[in-house]
Formats: sequence, structure tokens, C-alpha cells
Amino acid sequence: MNKELNNQYYSNIEENKINSTIIEQAKQFAEKDFNQIYLINKPLGGDEDGYDYEDNCIVLLSPKHKIIFLDLKNDKDEFDEYYDEFIEDLGSISKNFKYKNSIGRPKEWKDGLTCKDTFEQDNFSLEKLLKDNKIEEKNLRRKCELLITLLIGSINDISNISIEEPATLLEKIKQKIVLFDGEQTRFIYKEFPQKVVNIQGLSGTGKTELLLHKLKEIYTTTSDKKIFFTCHNKVLASNLRQRIPDFFNFMKVQKQIEWDEYLWVTNAWGSTNKKNSGLYSYICHHYNLTFHQFNYVGMNFKKACQLALDEIKEIASINFKPAFDYILIDESQDFPQPFFDLCEKVTSTKIYIAGDIFQNIFENGVEEKIISADLVLNACYRTDSRTLMFAQAIGMGLFEKEKLNWLSDQEWQGCGYNIKKNNRNINLYRQPIRRFEDIENEAIPSVIIENDNDGVSNKVIEIIANIKSSHPTVKPDDIAIIFLDSGKYIYELANKLEFDILDKFSWEINKGYKSKTKIEDQLFISNANNVKGLEFPFVICVTKYIASDAKYRNTFYTMLTRSFIQSYLLVNDNKHIEVLKRGLTTINTEHCIKTTQPTEEELIKIHKTIIEINAKSNMSYNEFLYGIFNELNIELKYRNKFEELIPDAVDNKFDEEKIKEFINVNKDFYCK
Repeated sequence: MNKELNNQYYSNIEENKINSTIIEQAKQFAEKDFNQIYLINKPLGGDEDGYDYEDNCIVLLSPKHKIIFLDLKNDKDEFDEYYDEFIEDLGSISKNFKYKNSIGRPKEWKDGLTCKDTFEQDNFSLEKLLKDNKIEEKNLRRKCELLITLLIGSINDISNISIEEPATLLEKIKQKIVLFDGEQTRFIYKEFPQKVVNIQGLSGTGKTELLLHKLKEIYTTTSDKKIFFTCHNKVLASNLRQRIPDFFNFMKVQKQIEWDEYLWVTNAWGSTNKKNSGLYSYICHHYNLTFHQFNYVGMNFKKACQLALDEIKEIASINFKPAFDYILIDESQDFPQPFFDLCEKVTSTKIYIAGDIFQNIFENGVEEKIISADLVLNACYRTDSRTLMFAQAIGMGLFEKEKLNWLSDQEWQGCGYNIKKNNRNINLYRQPIRRFEDIENEAIPSVIIENDNDGVSNKVIEIIANIKSSHPTVKPDDIAIIFLDSGKYIYELANKLEFDILDKFSWEINKGYKSKTKIEDQLFISNANNVKGLEFPFVICVTKYIASDAKYRNTFYTMLTRSFIQSYLLVNDNKHIEVLKRGLTTINTEHCIKTTQPTEEELIKIHKTIIEINAKSNMSYNEFLYGIFNELNIELKYRNKFEELIPDAVDNKFDEEKIKEFINVNKDFYCK
């Protein structure tokens, strides 16, 4: 079975001579048109002890088909008892998660949505069996899919889902039934022998949701175990802490959360005098280490973690005790290696690390990440594949003559692409995935490029009006306006948009750079620093021009892919806009990125540039500026003035070329 088909196939059945025919045909079925199929013999993740006859049965689950019970031993009495017990347990799970009111009692659905059959080794056709048990009526399909979610532990909030198929696109997507794919299911239920479990995935592949499920599993099956769930970004950490109680309640967790005693959820750094404010802070207090505060010149997080690790190594082994039993790390791409080393040192049992393999499109070692990952998630279920391809293509400069980055074949494949080559001409395709069932979204543009010649505020008002017209049920919190640039002008523009949107639509505004979170019934406006972990049906990205520096391109990629219906790119850049539109047209019409592979000389240049980029990425902004000041021989007494002026004068603060140009133009005036 091809590795890329792991998303479509899952089995908890131990293969043997009797069932091998079924398993092989199931894999072939998954490969054909990328069908989703699960083979189980009991509900996954439940408290059930199992059944006496379970080793002689296989239950086939596949969307659009009945739940099929196969008897491998041909013992009718034992098989009927197994079936009755299984259905009874499924009904109990349905009642527990309040599905019963929507799908009814087992007696109302078992005859129409399940079937029993006997396996005949020499005359078995899985394809025919599934064809004979295909469900044609859409509402029955939805009901059967909800039963499948219960069986694989992919529990949906039934209060937000109707059995009747929603009428509008927005409601269809809001009420989509979420099924874990094969790889996601494996992460939740597989027992990993190693201490550090590393999953890598694209943005939108469900990494955070999987960590929440893993947290629930650990917290409910262990006692007196200390668990720390962390990430780098404060906004995401705050969002996670708010989500966990709701998630636990939703998953029927009876065990009370004992915050800051057995469960911590904060960002990674923390404050000097607040032990529970961050993972690093807790470690320093727990081991009586020196707490190092961030400063612009001499102390970043990488150095602080290394110093903490060095101090801990001085503790005699007889006196050393792990601070935690488990650590879960989200957005691992934001962390330096010493942080992971520190976590491993202070944890006794297991560390689960989840990162975006492509979050930083200029990061070295993508291939090494793919090879070393215990699980690779490359099927994006949030963002339309066309949006993802467009954002990655712009981020890496694939539509431009001089590419900003290039991946090896294995790296492209690890990111979910299939490659077709004709000499240096490259076509990159993404495999189809089951993103939104029965929704024909190809006719809906996933990315719309707009020029803001009439003014940003006027164009944003026009875009919102178009969204409201096309999607009458849209709410203010379905839309985000994200500024890709830096500089004070974006806050002035946010104030104007707040006034204009309130005046035009009577919608309240949530300024994300202040609130740090989503607020119900308020339209979200923010810079790019406060959007991590958030997603919206509609995203409007605003930028003056398409900058060429790495930080900007990375921001472009991550922000444009925050949407799960449409992303708008509002730009006043006539130089790039035609290139963008041509590339987007190709993606929409031919479903691929068309580009050219760099020459060997160009690849060497790209590699050298990326090494330089990554060296800069370890600097604070002031370290970056001070390097430029030193290079241009700007005396210390004049630097403060330039530090005040540069953020307003240069849209992207890490644009070295423009910063140097600004300093050179103005130094005669300010250096007096």
C-alpha cells in the first residue's frame, strides 16, 4: 500500500490467513478514487472490554455505505450475539453523546444502516459487497456517517449538525461531519514505544485537535500524573486553555480539571515571579534555576533553554526528579532544539510534539523532518487545496523567474504533492481528499485577488457586501481582516474600518491585536501576529505590495490559508498582480502548480540564501537592526531615533534592503 494512502485506510485488525483477503481488498478500495475505509472489530476509544467473538468478525466502515458486519467463522449464533452486543454498545455511545435525539434508537436505524454477511474465502468481493450496500439517500448517508464518527471516536457536536442536508454552502460547511482519517486515527489509538512522539503536518491537518484527544486520553486513564500542554504563542495558549474545559465536557470527561496541580496550559516562556505562567518559568522554579528574561541584545528563548538545561545537568542524579509525566507541544516549528532537549530531560513518560512541516517555508531540514516524524499529516481538511497551492506557490516564489525556495521530490511528496516532470518543467498536484462531503466547491473561487486602487476601506466594504449577498447566513465572526504588513498605518486603517463597517453593516469589531482571541458576533481585524490557531470561513488579507523577503512570504502563506471557504487578497501592487492572477488561473483550471525547476547554480544560491535567512531568524528584531547599524557605522547616540522611525517607514520590519535604503537617505539629516 502506498504511504500516501494511509489517510484513506485504517485497521485495528491483526492480519492472519483468514482475513488477509479482506484487508488486501480494503487497501485496494482505498486506493481506488481515494475512498475512505476503516476495518474494526469493536468501537475505538471506548470503555468496552470487547466481545467474545470479536476475533472472528470484521466491521467495515465507509462513508456512503451501510455499516457491514462480516462473520469470518460462520457461526450464526455467536455472530448474532456479537452483532446484538455491538449495536447495543453503539446505541449507548449514541445516547451518551446526545446523538440519539437526532438519529434515533438502534431499533430505528439498525435495519436500514447496518447489514450482516458471511465471509467466503474463495468467493469474496469487497467492491461488490460495498456496491450492494451503498446508501443513496443523502439524509440517511449523514445519519450513517454520524454512527461512524461514534465508532472511530471522531465525535461531532451534534447540536450543530442537522440530519436534513443544509440548504446553503456556508451552512453545509459549518455542519460538515468530521471523520478522522487513517493517519489521525492511528495517532490517537496507536501505542508508540518511544518517549518522544513527533507528528508533522501541514496547516489545517488537525494537529491541535489530535493533541486535545491525546490529552483527554492521558488525563482520563492516569491518576496523579502531571501534564503540561504548551505552545510558543500566547494567543494560541489562551485559546487552548479556554477550549479544554469545553472539550472535556463535550467528550464526557468526568474527572475534574485540577489546574496548575495536574494540568498546566500556558505558553512556553512565562514570567519571572509567576511559577505557573509558562513551562520555562515552572521548570526554573521547580529546580531553583536562574530565570533569564528576554532582552533584545543578549537573551532569546534558545539561549535561555540551553542555560536551564546546563544548570539541570549539574544536579546530582540521586537528587533529580522529573517535573512532569507528560508534555504536549503544539506548533513545534516555533521552538529551538534546546527547548525540546529541556522538555525531554524534565519529563518521565512521554512527550507528544506536533508541528507544521511547512509553516516556515524557508526552514532547513524539511526532508529530515519527514524522515524523522512518527506520523506525517499532509491532507489539509481546513483550507481548499487551491488556496493551499496558491499560498505555497507565492510563498516560495514558484510563479517567479527567481525562486525563493525549492523542495526535493521527497519533500514535495511529504507535503502532499504528486510530481510530474518534463525536463525542468514541473507540475505539482495535490491528491484529492474527502474535505466536505457532497459539496461541489470547485465552482466557487477559493481565492479572489482584488486591487485596492479605490481605497482599502471602500474595497473591504464591497467585499463584505458581496460575501453577505452570496451567503445570507454569514455572521460577523465568520470574517477576518488580516494585515500582512507591519507599521503604524495598519492600526489607523483598522480604526477607519471599524467605523465604516459599523456604519455600513451595524457589525461590532474585534481588534485581535488587543483581544488576542475570537469574539462571537464580532468581525475580527488583526495584524498577522495574533491569528495563529484561528480559522474563519472568509479571510480578507490586506497588503500594500508583495514583498520579497522571507518573513513576509511566510506570513503570506500562513495567513491566506486561515480560511475554509474563501480568501481574498487585497493588494495595491500592479507589478505582481498579473503574475498572481496567471498562477491562480492555472491552479483553478488545471488543478496544479506549473513552475520550472531551478538550475543547479540557482539551487546553490537558494540554499545559501536560506542559510542566511535562518541565521537571521534566530535574532531578535533589535539584534537585526543593530547588525545593520554596525554595518553602516551609525553611532549609538543616533540609533534610538532610527528605531522609532523604521517601523513606520518600512512595511516589513525584516526587509534589510529597504531599511538600509531608508537609513542612507536620512542619516545626513538625523545623524547631526
